[in-house]
Amino acid sequence: MPPTIGQHPVDRPQAILDGASELFREFGYYGASLRDISRRVGISHPGMLHHFASKEDILNRVIDRLEEHAQDALDRQDEFCTDQHALLRGLVETWDPTSPQIQLLAKLDADAISEEHPGRWRMARLRCVHEHVLAHCFTALSSQGLLRTGIDPSFAARTVLALVLCDAVREQTVRRLRHDASGDAPHEDLCRLACSFFAT
Repeated sequence: MPPTIGQHPVDRPQAILDGASELFREFGYYGASLRDISRRVGISHPGMLHHFASKEDILNRVIDRLEEHAQDALDRQDEFCTDQHALLRGLVETWDPTSPQIQLLAKLDADAISEEHPGRWRMARLRCVHEHVLAHCFTALSSQGLLRTGIDPSFAARTVLALVLCDAVREQTVRRLRHDASGDAPHEDLCRLACSFFAT
C-alpha cells in the first residue's frame, strides 16, 4: 500500500520535485545537495535515486515546470495586451516577484551565469520567452497608441523582466532583513514601471 498524507496517496516524484524546487529557490542549484533534497522530502537517498538518476535530472524536471509556467504566459499573451489595465493584471498574476515560481526562476537564472551550470541554456531560453511575451504586449499597446512616443517595446520588456527578477531576489534578501517594509511593495514597483511607459 503506498504511503499517504491524509486520504491522498503520495506522488513521490512530484514531492521530490516540490522539495527540490523549494531548496533551489532558497539556496540555488549548487547550494542544495541530493541529501538535502531527500531530507526535505523525508525519503531515503537511495529511494530518491530510484525516481531520479541524478541532481541534474531533478533540475531538468524542475525547469520543465518553469517552462510550463512560461508556456502559460505565452498562451495568455493576447489577453494581457488588450489595454494597459490588462497588462498590469498580467504582471501581478504571471510575474509576481513574491510567487515561488518567479523566485525560483530568478534564483536559477542567476545561477546560470556559470558556464558549467547544467541548465544554463534552458534558463537563457526561458528568459527569452518571458521577454518575448512582454515585448509582444508592449508592441500591441504601442500599435494602439497606448505607449509614450519613442518607447521601444523590446526595451520595455527587458526592463520590466529585469525588475521582476531583481524584486524576486530582494524578497528573499532585503525584505527579510527590514523591520519596516512600508513603501516597499514589489507589485507597486512593477505597476509604476509599466505605467512609466504608458501614454498619459
